[in-house]
Amino acid sequence: MSTLVFHSRPGFDALTGLPDRPAFLAGLRAAIRTEQGMAVLFLDLDDFKLVNDGFGHEAGDRLLIQVAQRLKGAVHEGDLVARIGGDEFTVLCAGADLAAATITAGRIRGALSAPFDVGGQRRHVRVSVGCRVAGPEEDNADVLMRDADTAMYQAKEGGKDRIEVFSDETRARLLRRLELEQRLRTALERNELDVHFQPQIDLSTGRLAGAEALVRWADASPAEFIPLAEETGMIGPLGTRVLRRATQALAQLHREGLKPLTVTVNVSTRQLEDPDFPAIVQTAIADAGIAASDLCLEITESALMSAKDVALDRLRECKALGVYVGIDDFGTGHSSLARLRHLPVEVLKVDRSFVDGLGTEPEDSAVVAAILSLAHALGLHVVAEGVETPLQANQLIALGCGVAQGFLWSPAVPPEQLHGLKTIASSAHPRVRNHRGERALVDEMMHQIGIAKDRA
Repeated sequence: MSTLVFHSRPGFDALTGLPDRPAFLAGLRAAIRTEQGMAVLFLDLDDFKLVNDGFGHEAGDRLLIQVAQRLKGAVHEGDLVARIGGDEFTVLCAGADLAAATITAGRIRGALSAPFDVGGQRRHVRVSVGCRVAGPEEDNADVLMRDADTAMYQAKEGGKDRIEVFSDETRARLLRRLELEQRLRTALERNELDVHFQPQIDLSTGRLAGAEALVRWADASPAEFIPLAEETGMIGPLGTRVLRRATQALAQLHREGLKPLTVTVNVSTRQLEDPDFPAIVQTAIADAGIAASDLCLEITESALMSAKDVALDRLRECKALGVYVGIDDFGTGHSSLARLRHLPVEVLKVDRSFVDGLGTEPEDSAVVAAILSLAHALGLHVVAEGVETPLQANQLIALGCGVAQGFLWSPAVPPEQLHGLKTIASSAHPRVRNHRGERALVDEMMHQIGIAKDRA
């Protein structure tokens, strides 16, 4: 039986006994009328959902009560602390300037840094804090709350467990994001996004082996609009559009004589969570009239390692169609070698951060050699990305890498420009060579992943 005590006073939160949102806004408007200036702190507990999911909602409620008690003890007398909903709290620091507000925010983080009793266990809680400092002339309580909330989300986007002060730059980023979201929706509706292709070169022949499809938009860089598409749910239609354009372009290149040739398309975990994704892939292949083996679906290492089982099942369904599956940015995440051999993966793409130092940084050469040795031991293909110099290309050849891409050969270009690079490849897929790397290194990696050593 629950022993929680609930409050029933109007204007107060029933769980914590703190003022609620309407009471906080009333206090904020009263402070505005004094024309003394102030600061609003907007707090959100990081990853609070994990507490509810792991320990139950009653344990989550008890944690919120403890947080409320510590907040009251961390602020100055006369400051107003409120719970405005869920795991969100606000603090009104009357008469505070930026320095005083950030000191209070730091004191709050310090008060919450000591472990809490959660379900009978000691657990640490992190908090993201947004701060909005207001001058005496500012008179809109709703705007101050909104700005503090925006700053808090900036703190979360910056890595969580930190303080972010709202500024003109923050406002500009917010307005840019809102504007870009609407323009991206319009661009999708009007089919205004382009798909370009970066050539992938067979290093043994210097010929074109494949291409990676990369979406391009005149209004913003991929680094800006792709995360936005992820956050807003537009990544599904965007990804489908890229997939269909890529497969259709490949079919056209085949008809024009550029074959054998493959295409790689990036996918996100959000796409893989769609139960219809394998059917979307199958339809794109059928409509374009290409072989399933002409397509490689690529997902980043970090996304793959954190993917839910349902997403991995979608990848297995796609692999069953005959599609290749690859890991992008390999070496930058935290792959479990034991898990790697059970993933539906056939291609590893070496991250450009390791390719950069080939021929000049022994550590990078050792990492690439290790990745190649691991891949070959598991029977996987390897592609290196970000190749910019002949030295890097020669090092990759010496290490036994079969296929590479980068500005040394070409940036991503419209599909028709691939004809300028057409010395048709003798094989469409990367070759696995006999390079074995350092024997001791290979043996150790194979031992770690449970593969028997071949002493023949």
